[in-house]
Amino acid sequence: MKHPYKEYETSKLWIFVKSSIEDLVENNDIELFTPIEYVVGYICKNISSNDISSGEKSSK
Repeated sequence: MKHPYKEYETSKLWIFVKSSIEDLVENNDIELFTPIEYVVGYICKNISSNDISSGEKSSK
C-alpha cells in the first residue's frame, strides 16, 4: 500500500510498533478504521522526530 511513511518501513521501530498495534487489535483493545500503515508510520515519524532519549518533551 502506498503511504507517506515508506522511509520507516525497514526500521526496527516499524516492526515493534506494528506488532504492538496488531496485538491490541487482536485482543479487541482497539479498533482500527485507518489503514495500519498510516497509524504505524505516524507513530514512527513522531518518535523519530523527537529526542526521547533525553527525557525532555520537544515543542512542535
